[in-house]
Amino acid sequence: MKIVPQLDTYPKLVRFGQTIPGKAVLLGAFAAGLFAVKVETWIELTAAVVLITYFPARRRLLVSVATLYWLFFHTDWLNWDFLRGMATAEGQRTDWTLTALVAGILAVMFCEIAVFFSYVRARRDSFAARRPVLCLVTGALLLLFVADLLPVYGVARLVMWSWIAVTLPFLWYFAYALKDASAKTPDGPVMQFGTVRPFWGPTNMPYAKGAANLRRTEARSPEDLCVTQLKAIKLLIWVFILRIPLRVLRVVVYGYPSQAGPLVRLAHRAHLDLPNLGIPELTVALQQTALPVNVAWASVIAHFAEALLTMTIIGNIVIACCRMSGFRLLRNTYRPLESRTVAEFWNRYFYYFKELLVEFFFFPTFTRYFKGHRRLRTFAATMAAATAGNMIYHFLQYYWFVPQLGIWKAVTGFKVYAFYTTMLGLGIGISQLRGQGKARLADDAHWWRKGLATAGVVAFFCLLDIFDQEGRSIGLGQCVHFFLRLFFIPV
Repeated sequence: MKIVPQLDTYPKLVRFGQTIPGKAVLLGAFAAGLFAVKVETWIELTAAVVLITYFPARRRLLVSVATLYWLFFHTDWLNWDFLRGMATAEGQRTDWTLTALVAGILAVMFCEIAVFFSYVRARRDSFAARRPVLCLVTGALLLLFVADLLPVYGVARLVMWSWIAVTLPFLWYFAYALKDASAKTPDGPVMQFGTVRPFWGPTNMPYAKGAANLRRTEARSPEDLCVTQLKAIKLLIWVFILRIPLRVLRVVVYGYPSQAGPLVRLAHRAHLDLPNLGIPELTVALQQTALPVNVAWASVIAHFAEALLTMTIIGNIVIACCRMSGFRLLRNTYRPLESRTVAEFWNRYFYYFKELLVEFFFFPTFTRYFKGHRRLRTFAATMAAATAGNMIYHFLQYYWFVPQLGIWKAVTGFKVYAFYTTMLGLGIGISQLRGQGKARLADDAHWWRKGLATAGVVAFFCLLDIFDQEGRSIGLGQCVHFFLRLFFIPV
């Protein structure tokens, strides 16, 4: 028995979805689903998907056009608070002139990346073609250091940091584009625009792994498109269902009445009062030294449950939009609570982030170093991805700590997250080595053995989340103190 009906397996529905009225019904269901799960841009997303659905021969071109539209008219990918704060601090205007500056930088940036793209295609034997990601990451880190250390002020400082604020959100999209440029049959620059922050992807982390991934997963027939779109609608139904426990958690556990919505109205009609446990969020609990142990445990467990539900909901919405556009992309979060090893959970929990780290950090290390030592080779590549790559990604994502704190404090204040990624890398690496040394737990093993394995994996990630602090306001000592108190260890 499935919670969500397997719509894509109903032959009559698949045949109906290939007709003009059937496509209209699917698009209407998609629009209703986006509206039901509170996606603010549901009208524009539906309009883009309508064009892509009825003109499948121009799918990639329409994706590029929709992406450019989102790029200029939905600029929430920019940290405008940081840009306005920088402009004010440097005595510059924050009106349309700042917007014009950002637009100009964006245009110049795309021209430069087009030139770099053409260079990589023409000179595939060059260092930049062979190591495009190394060039991008090194250039981004050097730019941060130079911007903080150069004694420039006023307009020059604003332009420099505006350039950083505009370019860094595109870094990993450019990495995938440059990787595709060195392929045998790459897409042209126009099609590549559809892979640089596509209209369905609201984050700095690419959910589609570049143009090659889109070419490989694109629907090739009306039946294929219909099945893919039915799977998208299934994801939106699943999102609608998952929003219920997430809202209950935020209202009952954390006591956020603004998250209740229909729950409060239903409770009032039934003359019931919703319980309010008043458990503090983990970031708040970490700063409370006298918090009871049972409350601390509740905060950790609730944080893990909220993170799991939120990740699943966001990922499913993005992938639903991808599938409605005709691309059979895999789900970002897929049954992580069925994982029996740490490595398997990491793959199931945040698939596309894992793929990014594997693509740009694991494989380069694995193919170049320790070739004579199989287990050491795998372990080193895992640490390069889950630890080093993870730290680099998040340090660049939160670039604004550099001008706020200075480069030295921004780096040293990152030690909590560095500890988190180190433990994560060790956990995944040891899990992989154990998998190589002996057979994995069989599917026909006793239920209690599989349950214990899953419980151990969940406990590892649940406790590790204590150190998943990307900001600079919580110190490592606070996290260690909180962790030890969970086990009644005096500090």
